[in-house]
Amino acid sequence: MRFAVLAALLVALAAVACDGSADKYEVVVRFNTSATQEDIEEVGDLLRSYDEDVEYLIQESFPPTGRAFLETDVPDFCRTVEAELEGRSYLDGVSCQERQDGPQPEDPDEPVTYP
Repeated sequence: MRFAVLAALLVALAAVACDGSADKYEVVVRFNTSATQEDIEEVGDLLRSYDEDVEYLIQESFPPTGRAFLETDVPDFCRTVEAELEGRSYLDGVSCQERQDGPQPEDPDEPVTYP
């Protein structure tokens, strides 16, 4: 009897954990002129620790800017990731904000327009 109750509780917890309720975030990382490829990859690895499906893009400018789109249910994620990244010698700054899904174009090549 106890096993059945425990099993039901575990199933309920798993359903809550997998319900897709993770919040969506955008993180912008501004590298400075001392950044190396290893530094850029290190930031990517850190972001991947929050969401292994993170979309991490590097703007090919100098110095580069990284932009990541990810989903996580980590409480107070922006403050956490900013604290982890700020102060690294190869960064000029980090910003993070929760994303709201906007309208999506029917054709992926069309620009997104907002009302």
